[in-house]
Amino acid sequence: MMDLDWGQKYRPKTIDEVIVPKSRRNWLKNLGQQQGGLSMLFWGRAGCGKTTVAKLINPSNTLFINCSTNNSIDTIRWIEETFDCGMVFGGRRVLLLDEADNLTADAQAALRGVAEELSPYNDFILTANDPNKLTEAIRSRFLPVDFDFDETEELIDYICARMHQIAFLEGYVEVDSGLIRDIVKKRFPDIRRITKTLQHELMNQENSYESF
Repeated sequence: MMDLDWGQKYRPKTIDEVIVPKSRRNWLKNLGQQQGGLSMLFWGRAGCGKTTVAKLINPSNTLFINCSTNNSIDTIRWIEETFDCGMVFGGRRVLLLDEADNLTADAQAALRGVAEELSPYNDFILTANDPNKLTEAIRSRFLPVDFDFDETEELIDYICARMHQIAFLEGYVEVDSGLIRDIVKKRFPDIRRITKTLQHELMNQENSYESF
């Protein structure tokens, strides 16, 4: 079935496609080339690419856990019991705890030891909108990677270029650059929301023209 949601359809499939400052992209590419090797905490506002990047670090061997719904100590115990050994064919796996700032206090306390116990074969990547909801003991065990980027002209221009590209791919050849820039500035840094807003605006314009 065709994906009609541009936010999902144009979600980056490689780290090269991720909209982050160039210096950060190069660092992430190097991390992806070695398929991880670090346990990290990706933090920043919603829609800025944390989860997308986390899935691209070691895409062939990543376990995704949604901590919004699986946030109890039972989840951490299951991880400990299930992934306490190495891979049959070698290599490392990534255990991605998405929205880890929703983990209960007991789950966070258990995660401290489990992350260290499983480190010979596993990298943990935690994502969080609000890292302050995680205990200091958790934050000290994971390399913090800030996705809360400054609104620089270089980054705004890069996002605008990507939005023009998406519009073109969807058949919108002549799109007002001012419209795109206004959307990007208003919704920054939420790339997902920027993309969805652009889709809404262009489709509304198309429907307005068709009504004449």
